[in-house]
Amino acid sequence: MNIIKEIVRHSAHTAEVVIEAPSVAASARAGHFVMIRFSENLPRIPFTIVDSDPAAGTFTIIIHKGAKLTELIDSLEPGRELPNLLGPLGQAFEIKNYGTVLCIGDGVGFVPLIPVIRELKKAGNKVITVVSEFTESNACLRSMAENHSDEILSSSSREEAVERLRSVSAGEKVDLVVMTGPTDMMKMLATECREQQIPARCILNMIMLDGVGLCGICRVMVDGKRKLTCIDGPTFDALQVDFDQLLNRQRNYV
Repeated sequence: MNIIKEIVRHSAHTAEVVIEAPSVAASARAGHFVMIRFSENLPRIPFTIVDSDPAAGTFTIIIHKGAKLTELIDSLEPGRELPNLLGPLGQAFEIKNYGTVLCIGDGVGFVPLIPVIRELKKAGNKVITVVSEFTESNACLRSMAENHSDEILSSSSREEAVERLRSVSAGEKVDLVVMTGPTDMMKMLATECREQQIPARCILNMIMLDGVGLCGICRVMVDGKRKLTCIDGPTFDALQVDFDQLLNRQRNYV
């Protein structure tokens, strides 16, 4: 089917898109993503599966104007059949009761955390979420996080995100840190987690062409081994990711 069933436009900048695709909805888990081509003249684009409803046969993604998809948001209408959809892809996030989980995201890159926060809370974790200062373009993400977080903290910079980690861990035991967003911020957070011996997972946002490991553009070094984000990720042990190598690769695509 692959038909757009509903569009919720939170602002001129952000929209939730509900897509009817029963096979995807039935098997989607937190951490999975899809590759979608909205029209024949557009490339396939990776989107996090934010939510799914197996009974209705639908799943939800979030599209951001900030992700250079302005014209796409404006053009979408319910009833459109998608020419190409592939998923769910990647490895699901391991959901269990870790204890106290600190989730840290930034801006548009916060989207992959939303389903993880929700499912971690359902599993009985205490979830503390650190978000960047939101603007009109992404304010809806904060409300989605608030619905499933025990506490919400704000940060105005990448350095302050690290300070939030330090302040929370000084007051209580943090059993897991989950991070996503800019690579340099994740590098800083991973360094702090390593020093404090806190387990950490990172959800990488990578450029992808096919989503099935053929192009190799999303490769990353993890524990000295070559991994593909589309197949082996997008979640990795943040303490094992070579963020310096990743930053160098990403500079080639600026």
